[in-house]
Amino acid sequence: MKINKTLQVNAPASKVWEVLYTNYGDACHWASTVNESKEREVAGSDYIGRTCSTVFGDVSEIIDRADEEKMELQYHLDDTPFIMKAATAKWKVKPMSINTSEVTMDLDVTLATLPGLLMGWMIKPKMRKDINQTLEDLKYYIETGKQSDVKIKSDAKYFRKKGKKAA
Repeated sequence: MKINKTLQVNAPASKVWEVLYTNYGDACHWASTVNESKEREVAGSDYIGRTCSTVFGDVSEIIDRADEEKMELQYHLDDTPFIMKAATAKWKVKPMSINTSEVTMDLDVTLATLPGLLMGWMIKPKMRKDINQTLEDLKYYIETGKQSDVKIKSDAKYFRKKGKKAA
């Protein structure tokens, strides 16, 4: 399953890149689909990884490549929830003007065979909706410095279930 989404953000490209790459481990600060995240070292890699608790389950990611000059980032999941076999995300930030950027995300997900066959009709639309929301969360966070209402509700629900307070 491939999802390609482009969105305009009213902020300099450097600010968008900072959230996506420089603060890679902090996705839980803005993405409603990520309730907890932290950066981690990756043995034998020039790049870092991160672990995330998401709406699809816990995932572990490793950056494959990052080009700071072109503002391009690619990472893959090295530990996936049971519904996924593999996933790779590519992000690109493109300056449109001094205070406007274009953000593109290309996601390529291979669902695990059994969940894909049995629940693919349900999983795919949910995943598309969640990716669209993640990009909207990113835009809102960058433009306002605040979490979206969807992010706040997602964290409240997640931490209530876990018996923790939202960050």
